Amino acid sequence: MNRKLISLAAAFAVSATPVVITAQAPAPAHAQRAVGPTVAAATVGVRAPTAAKANAKAAAAQDAHLGAGQNVAFMVVGGAAIVIGAIIGGAGGILLAIGGAALGLYGLYNFIQ
Repeated sequence: MNRKLISLAAAFAVSATPVVITAQAPAPAHAQRAVGPTVAAATVGVRAPTAAKANAKAAAAQDAHLGAGQNVAFMVVGGAAIVIGAIIGGAGGILLAIGGAALGLYGLYNFIQ
């Protein structure tokens, strides 16, 4: 009795689900996509949106006119190295202070140019 009930339920389930077969409409000529591997798909990692790239280029061009950026960072790090070298003292502190002075003067020279 159970086999007949299971067979009847399976037959009903198979016949109750309609199978709709439709032809695929051809895509318009302007909506066709590239098929297969592409250069964009081969890129590994995170890609920035194109709007962010445009803003980054504009910001970089604006930053180039300021003339600060890296040169100011050199001066700040050089000054910090001088202070830390003075706190440390001894031969290591003197070397650190001299290196900091050289880095700070290099940043100042490029900043003035």
